[in-house]
Amino acid sequence: MPNNEYTTFFHEMQEKFRWEVMLYFPLGFPNPMLLILLTPRRLYHVCEKCGCRCSYIHEHDSRTIKGGTILGVPVLFEMETIRYKCCRCNVTYFENYDCITDGHPTTTDTENYIIWQLGSQPLSHIAEQIGVSTQTIVNRAIAYGRAERRAMLKGRYSYLSMDEIFMGRDKDNNEVYYWALNDISVSWKANNIILDVGRTKDKVIERLKLLEHPDRVKAVSIDMWEPYRDAVILVLPNAAIVVDRFHVIQNAEKRMNDVRKRSSCSKKDKEAMKEDAKLFLKSFYKLNYAELKRLEGYLKLDPQIESMYYIVQDLLEFYFARGYDEALEFLCVWESRVFKSGVEEAVSLYKMVYNWLPYIMNFFIYRITNGKTEGKNNLIRQISSMGFHYGQASLQGCLYAHDRRQEYIKWKKHQKRKEMAEEKLHKTRSAEAPKDKPTKSAA
Repeated sequence: MPNNEYTTFFHEMQEKFRWEVMLYFPLGFPNPMLLILLTPRRLYHVCEKCGCRCSYIHEHDSRTIKGGTILGVPVLFEMETIRYKCCRCNVTYFENYDCITDGHPTTTDTENYIIWQLGSQPLSHIAEQIGVSTQTIVNRAIAYGRAERRAMLKGRYSYLSMDEIFMGRDKDNNEVYYWALNDISVSWKANNIILDVGRTKDKVIERLKLLEHPDRVKAVSIDMWEPYRDAVILVLPNAAIVVDRFHVIQNAEKRMNDVRKRSSCSKKDKEAMKEDAKLFLKSFYKLNYAELKRLEGYLKLDPQIESMYYIVQDLLEFYFARGYDEALEFLCVWESRVFKSGVEEAVSLYKMVYNWLPYIMNFFIYRITNGKTEGKNNLIRQISSMGFHYGQASLQGCLYAHDRRQEYIKWKKHQKRKEMAEEKLHKTRSAEAPKDKPTKSAA
């Protein structure tokens, strides 16, 4: 609000308008409705241009404002808007209200409700609740997304994460990818900065150049996609590149599956291993007794499966190293085991690690991953499905709104935990405080 004098639409309307219920159909057909007529209380105003207090009514008009719903019934406010004319400078003007957005037929309360609901339910459901068209909700999402994007590009970020999301195919059967750049500088959240279509090197460079403080970025987490690496090197001069550990492990698991599929076991054993495929990818320390017994039987079937399994397990353990030097020593031992195994897939895995080794080792310096970004990718797919694919601009608005809502919810939870801790501390101190003994009165 411009002057913070009014907190809600109802506060300002009660002071400046007289209310009169004109129509109420709680179960009306085809649409229920509550229609309220608002008539201005004050009829004369000060001229906005010359300050003259002598003005008169020049023209009457009406305006319909969407006010959300009450008990599931859409509320409409029919406002009698009056155009005033100054007696001195002949300028005509309308009175402005803080609680009504300029050019939008909704109150600020309704606007805030729309923003709060974006990303949590389909846009058509929000429109149905408020009593507006779905396109109106789409327009609000696009406008909010543009404003938030400008604000996000001004941030002074320390750690970034980028990834792509496969969204399907276009009419020419070409793959469609959304490219996302997220801020992971704060441990408990990941805020989206940019969401756009395409992941080519030129497009990534163009978007990274939109950041207003690229020199403040310390590290960027990426997967093993060379255009990302090249774009970061060109645009972010002070940023270190960190290859996401989950993508390294995922690459190793894929090769483990390849060895299992080409093993020289019987058809019955292959079908059994296929049903228990997750056993070969799960950490050894997370298996129960029954799973260990089955896994032990599978490893005895083929020595190459056994060798590849322990190579992948060692790579999992590699990321638990306590520092850079310890991780490097661990990798040297792992390298010798790879070449002793003679497994073709293991050598291929080693070459991948060797090609990206400096960026893989950067994990032990900056300790950042794409974990939160991967979770946000699933969220983007869900929001896109709920929005019935209204486009990238509205999708990004929904994503920004979801980020702001989660920030608020987590902040409220933090405040509640803080209050409970303070209350508990106060009770503990009160219980431990020595009580004053009653003094004996003088005889």
